[in-house]
Amino acid sequence: MIHKSRLLVAALICLTLIFINGNSFAANGGSFELTGDVIEYDSVQGIMIAQGNVRLTQDGAVMTGANAQYNTKSKEAFITGGVHYSKDDLSLAAGQVRSFQDNHLIAEGDAVLTKGQNTLHGPQIDYYADRQYALITSGARLDMPDGSMTADQLEAFIAEDRAVGAGSVHIVSSARNLDATAQQAVFYGIKGSQDAPGKIVLTGSPRVVQDGNVLTGNTMTIYLDEKALDAQGRTKLIVKPQQ
Repeated sequence: MIHKSRLLVAALICLTLIFINGNSFAANGGSFELTGDVIEYDSVQGIMIAQGNVRLTQDGAVMTGANAQYNTKSKEAFITGGVHYSKDDLSLAAGQVRSFQDNHLIAEGDAVLTKGQNTLHGPQIDYYADRQYALITSGARLDMPDGSMTADQLEAFIAEDRAVGAGSVHIVSSARNLDATAQQAVFYGIKGSQDAPGKIVLTGSPRVVQDGNVLTGNTMTIYLDEKALDAQGRTKLIVKPQQ
């Protein structure tokens, strides 16, 4: 049976383990709450459908959108219409988001994930909340405070402030007058410790152009806290003549 929140508040309180306050559903214990302009609940299937100004709150995480469907049995959710997810200082925005087991989020449609000073972009972002891990399998971009990195695929280990880009890696920094390419790049964010300076390690035919000078090698490291490069292996430097 499908219940409409505006009409059957008393019946829902009696027949289900979900209570309704206005146009909202909240699970016992208050760990889950779904609000919207109109909400329907199928107590047999365990499916909630919310329309208009949807807000889903659970364990400190908040997700908003235009429409939502949530299955209380499988813990699967589907939110559409300018979706925005936030928890602590992490935010995720996309055209639509699917959620599985209250942990795995699949954001599709110009997905953008922001954590601190770094922002991930992609047509689709898979995010696992328990591991703080994000994966973009095509058209990935990482925006950093003084530049950006694009790659065919990008993995972000958010708790470690580390990201791995693979395939057609391209790094651009106007602040450093730097342009770099490689097949793989590992980004280590600045931790605020002298023992762990921020850097990007390039492998797979890396090539760096800075101030008109060209440097190649087997492995190259770009240090983020200073305008410095380090090359290892068969290194070649082409220096731009002074004008």
